[in-house]
Parts: sequence; C-alpha cells; structure tokens
Amino acid sequence: MGKRVQAIVSEEEYGVLARLARERRSTVSSLIREAIQRTFVEEVSRQERRQALAELLSLSVPVEDWDEMEREIERGALE
Repeated sequence: MGKRVQAIVSEEEYGVLARLARERRSTVSSLIREAIQRTFVEEVSRQERRQALAELLSLSVPVEDWDEMEREIERGALE
C-alpha cells in the first residue's frame, strides 16, 4: 500500500488536469502519480546511473590490447 499525499492546486491547474484525465480516460490522481514518476523518480534513477558510470570510468585499471581482450572474452564465453 502506498502513502497518501494531499496537495492544493489552482483552479487553472485542476482544469487542465481534469481535461487531460477525461481525454485519456484516466483520473486526475493517476496523472499526478504519472507526473511524479516521470519528473522525480526517473530523474533520480538517471542521476544514480550517471554517477555509477562516472565512478566506473574513473577507475584506474590496466587495460590490455583490445584485440587480445576480445579473444579472451570470446574464449571465456565458449568455455
């Protein structure tokens, strides 16, 4: 079960939400949950992935010749 959140929006904002909800055969609550997911939750996830990538790229690891590494990867996949 989720948490209940209450927010006050202007008449204009509610009008837009109500119209969109009707057009999409949805509810205002559903539109708001969708907006939260896209605006905040997905953004945090993108930021976390960017941070993880930055950390990986900052690692100082010895890298062999790419052709040799590719052969080793292929040999490992076949075993």
